[in-house]
Amino acid sequence: MTSQEPEDTPDDAATPETEPSQPPVPPARRPRTRWIAALAFLVVAGLIAGIAWLLRPQAESSAVPAATPQQAVAGYLDALIAADADRALEYALNRPTDTKLLTHGVLAESQRLAALSVVNVPEVNGGETVSVPAEVKFGEKAATLTFSTTHTEAGWRLAQVTSTIDPGPLPSELGATLNGQALTEPAHLEVFPGTYVFAEKLRQIAFDGNRVTVDAVGEDVRAGLSPVLTAAGEKRANATAAAALKKCLAKRDPAPKGCPNSVTIEKGQKVDAKSIKWTLVGDPWKNATYTLDVAEPTKARGATKLKFRFRCTLTQNGEKYQVDQSLPAVDVRYVVSVTNAKEPVVWQRLS
Repeated sequence: MTSQEPEDTPDDAATPETEPSQPPVPPARRPRTRWIAALAFLVVAGLIAGIAWLLRPQAESSAVPAATPQQAVAGYLDALIAADADRALEYALNRPTDTKLLTHGVLAESQRLAALSVVNVPEVNGGETVSVPAEVKFGEKAATLTFSTTHTEAGWRLAQVTSTIDPGPLPSELGATLNGQALTEPAHLEVFPGTYVFAEKLRQIAFDGNRVTVDAVGEDVRAGLSPVLTAAGEKRANATAAAALKKCLAKRDPAPKGCPNSVTIEKGQKVDAKSIKWTLVGDPWKNATYTLDVAEPTKARGATKLKFRFRCTLTQNGEKYQVDQSLPAVDVRYVVSVTNAKEPVVWQRLS
């Protein structure tokens, strides 16, 4: 047998031993920073677009249709009738800066007091500025409201839509209201045409002439308020005056300073101060009368008659006498606060 050398076999032809399998290599991932940048870009772009939309040219928010002067006046009056204060202001050429009393509530009360109704609003031709006389009624009271109208790009507008009421002095102590609205600045009351009633939260004082009809635009209307004491006010004033007089009567002095009770001591007479006793005769408060000053309505000016009895021990020429004298009635005036009982009463004897 012929021996044969084994043939050389390439290494790679040899039967390979089983090797552990390797997992596939995943594709390279995009960095997360790219996604974050893209998201931020979208957010910024959205914000820019939103701002641009908000800043886009827009029509006037107060635009109301008024193709003619007649439409502007009629639309304004219809808004007043509906107590729609905001819509009424849209017809103004220049919106008032003080709108505290230009509200639905104040207008609604005006309608309740005397309903506004339109009789006639004529068509008027002219140039860029036209005067329109509108015939209206406040309840049964007829009036003519004359409006100056001006043509603008937004339509016809009214040069004046309000007037002011001058109520005179209204101290804060009164708690004054107009158509139920508290008055924080009574020196300037800007209102729409209508009917207005002043009132007050102070029980002691009321207003005569408290109803005002504003039947014009662009004018200053004088209210002519006249403050008067109520029954509660008179009771308060009498009580305050009586308390002040009681203190005067308690003084052991023939003529107490600042008091209405006074008696003359003749020369040579000497009064024992400890023996002095003052007494009020009758009830002077049931006939007392009061008036109020418009400038200071919380200060009541009273008037009445006071009658006193004076008793004391008097020495004259070395002799002692017991004096018991009813003095003649004296007319007095006095000023008393109806809001502050601690404020001193000012007395004045007239005789």
